[in-house]
Amino acid sequence: MKKEPAYTIIKYLGGAINVSRVLQKCKGAVYRITYSKEKGGANGLFPAVYQAQLLNYARDHGIDLRPDDFFYPERLQRLMQESKAHTKKRFTNSSSVYTPRCDENDALQSLGGVK
Repeated sequence: MKKEPAYTIIKYLGGAINVSRVLQKCKGAVYRITYSKEKGGANGLFPAVYQAQLLNYARDHGIDLRPDDFFYPERLQRLMQESKAHTKKRFTNSSSVYTPRCDENDALQSLGGVK
């Protein structure tokens, strides 16, 4: 089962690939945030550094994402229900944003594990 609120935030922002581009992490690292601690994840909580990156990106691109959304997903869930036109189309596939190759160490490091 995917852990909240990370699952809702990822969905709201257009999916793991879009979020991985913004964070410059592989999509596996993004998915792991939604996993339980027992499965090597972050229990649905984005690390603070990722929260800041996503909030800055959202602000710069006119996406309604707020600090509270990283702890209480209900507002985003309501917004997504009200509008099927997600912010996915607002993301850019510019060459300045990329998705690096991911290996297990990268994913663990992104969650504060291996250094």
